[in-house]
Amino acid sequence: MKTRFIILMVIMAGCSSPQESITESEVISTIEGFFKALDVENDNPELLDHYITGDFMIFEDGLKMNREEFREFVSEAGPILKTDWELSDFKVSLDEHSAHVRLFNQGTFIVRSDSFRIKLKNQWLESAFLVREKDSLKIRFYFSDNIGRESDTIQ
Repeated sequence: MKTRFIILMVIMAGCSSPQESITESEVISTIEGFFKALDVENDNPELLDHYITGDFMIFEDGLKMNREEFREFVSEAGPILKTDWELSDFKVSLDEHSAHVRLFNQGTFIVRSDSFRIKLKNQWLESAFLVREKDSLKIRFYFSDNIGRESDTIQ
């Protein structure tokens, strides 16, 4: 009886499908998708859920925010006409079940203020902790530190 149980356990372990390893390209793609979800041209409010976990936490603009607080923060950003992020200098660390990435982000925004527009350029040093949730990689924690800012009035 004991032998049958051991044989059954070995067979079951051999038949279970191993979780795929996380790749560097998957990490970068997830970060890029996160910013596509934040883009002013994105008309799908649920897209962000494809890239963040239920217990998502972010530190941005001096604020610690959970998933719901971050959604509110983004929605109250004001009359943004255009968003553009240039993500670069990715440094990815991987293990079997999670990943960490640090990157440089240069964001350009066009915002309306009364009768004129303002072009804002920000530079951030950012990092994220990602985990596999079911079959997709998602961001559990994001840290963003503004390291440069400039603005110009445009017509």
